[in-house]
This record gives sequence, C-alpha cells and structure tokens, in this order.
Amino acid sequence: MDHALKRGRRRRKKASEGDEKAEKGTSDNVVRSRHKKVKRLNLDKRVALSKKKEDKMVDSIQKKKDANDEGVKFERLVREYSVSTDLVSLDWKKMKIPPVLSSSEHAWLFKLMQPMKALLEVKENLQTDLEREPTDDELAEATKMSIVQVRRHMEVGRAARFKLIKHNLRLVLFVINKYFQEFANGPKFHDLCQAGVKGLITAIDRFEPNRRFRLSTYGFFWIRHAIIRSMTLSSFTRVSFGLESVRVEIQRAKLELLFELHRLPTEEEIIEKVGISPERYREVMRASKPVISLHARHSTTQEEFINGITDTDGVEGDKRRQPALLRLALDDVLDSLKPKESLVIRQRYGLDGKGDRTLGEIAGNLNISREMVRKHEVKALMKLKHPARVDYLRRFIF
Repeated sequence: MDHALKRGRRRRKKASEGDEKAEKGTSDNVVRSRHKKVKRLNLDKRVALSKKKEDKMVDSIQKKKDANDEGVKFERLVREYSVSTDLVSLDWKKMKIPPVLSSSEHAWLFKLMQPMKALLEVKENLQTDLEREPTDDELAEATKMSIVQVRRHMEVGRAARFKLIKHNLRLVLFVINKYFQEFANGPKFHDLCQAGVKGLITAIDRFEPNRRFRLSTYGFFWIRHAIIRSMTLSSFTRVSFGLESVRVEIQRAKLELLFELHRLPTEEEIIEKVGISPERYREVMRASKPVISLHARHSTTQEEFINGITDTDGVEGDKRRQPALLRLALDDVLDSLKPKESLVIRQRYGLDGKGDRTLGEIAGNLNISREMVRKHEVKALMKLKHPARVDYLRRFIF
C-alpha cells in the first residue's frame, strides 16, 4: 500500500515538472515588442495639454470672428463715408466737430488708403502713356486684379480718406485760433477755414505713416501754409508770400511781448524779438495794411468813408454831386455784369449799404454753394478790371 502511494506521488511530480518545462519552452518562443511602453502622463501635464487644445480652438474661432468683424467694419465705413459732404459749405460757427480718432484707428485708415494710392499712381502712368483716361479693364489688367477688386479698393480708400478729413477738421480751427487769431471773428473766417481744409487734404494725401510722424504735426504745417498762401493770393494788393510769412511772425511776437510786458510793445522791441531790420519791418507793415472799401460805413457814425474824403465846402456846385455821380456810375458798371455776379459783388463788399457779408451768408441769400459764390466773385473782379470799365469810373474819381 505504501509502495503504491509513493509511486503515485512520483507520477504526479513528473507530470508537474513536464508542465513547467512546457510552459518555459513556450515562454521562450514569445516575440516581445522592442518599443518601450509609453508611460501615462501625470495629472498636471494632462490638464495643460487639454487647455492648450482648447486655446487653439478658441484662437481659430476668434480669427474667423475677426475676419467677419473686419468685413462688417469695411461695410460700415463705406456706408457712412462713401458719400462725402460738401466741405466748402460747412457752417464753422455752428457745426459739430467729430471726435478725435485714436492712433490705431489712424493707422488702420491709412493702411486702407495705400491700395487706392497705388491704383491712382498706376492710373496716372497709364493716362500719360495712352494720352487719355484709362478704363477700368485697362487698370485691372495693369494691376493684375479683377475689376471688382479695383473698384472695391477705390471705394474703401476714398471712404477712409474722407473719414480722416472729417475727424481732423478741429486741426483747422486750432491753427486759425493760434496763428490767425485776429481773423477768427472777422468776415474772412470762413475763407480761412476753407483754405485750411485744402491744406488738411494735402497733408492727408502726402502723409506717410511709415516715417513715424504724427498727423497733427504734419497737418499743422500744410494747413498754415495753405492759409497764408490764400491770404496772399486773394488780397487786392498782391503781397508776396515772404512778406506775409514775416507779418505772421511779427503778429505772434507782438502777442508774446504783450503777455510778457503787460503793455503794448514798441516797434524797437518787436524788431528785436523777430530779428529783422527796421526797413524790413516798415516794408512789411506798409504792405500788410488792409484794403477797405470807400463805401464801407464807420462803426460809430455809420457814414461812408467817401463822404469824409470829398470836400463839399470848397468845391463848386456841380462838383458837390461828385459822390452821387460816382455811385451812379458804379451802379452802371455793376449792372453791366451778370445778375448773380452783380449781387455777389454788392453783398460781398457792402455796396448795398448793409455791410460786408461772408461767403456763407451770400450763399444762403442766393441759395447756392459757397464755391459758386467764390467763382462769381472772381469772374466779376476780372470783368471790372477791363480798361473800358476802369476808364469810365476814373472820370468820376479825379
């Protein structure tokens, strides 16, 4: 019995050893992967990775939204500023000046103007070569763009340009109040504002934002230059541009000395402040005297200045009627002009007895634009310089 038990134990032991050898053989034949198993990231790294993926998705959505916002801004700009208002007929005393734009807004608008400037330059070159106005097809072919793109660039550029002009009109008023304060409340105020707008337009067209200048600094120069130029060209006695610029310097020095000394400065102090010779000072002041109509009325007595010039006591009876005859002759000369030209001259220089009026007041009376009033004035003055009319009036003056 014991012998049988021992034999069964040996058999079970051999069977277990055989199974171990079989398992070992099979395990030796297994092909293991050479790549190391990637360790799982810890919690902080997994959170940072998911946050990075979310940021990328938000950025892509934001870019699409910005593109849509850019398109909306273009449409709004073109809709609000494509139709430009008449800058000549503005009432500067009552108008509401638009707010100042930020520097980023300035940079964006000038960026929109660059394609329009490039297209205008190409158009000018084509016009020189073809000796005629180029068509949109020729312009699109020269710039390698479609006609729709060319028109879109021109439309957006014009709208950006007009917005820059409209929101910088306060520069014109600032220059007039600083350098031409004596004309701020006079009849020439609107004329100076009109000239200042032309200078502002020139400054915006010539401004280069890449040079890191400020538009206000650059615009000051062109606005002041345009105003001084208009004053020299529109005066009756033609004054050279150099004399007018020196006169402005004398006026500024006079104001500075007035605040410093608390009294009116003498001529010697003004000459020393400006740094010019006495002869030059007298020449400038003599040439800068204002021209007043003989039929203008005195502020106190309301009498025409021509009545003080005519000596009615020491002349003969027939010469006492000389002022009346001169007035009739002047009416005859003005009646020889066109009706609107005659009305403009009478109202502009107070020949109708109601005092001088500005371009805006005349434009309101005649229901026309200020630019048309200026054109009528220029044409009438040219006609009045005709030798036949001058000789006719001279007989009643001397």
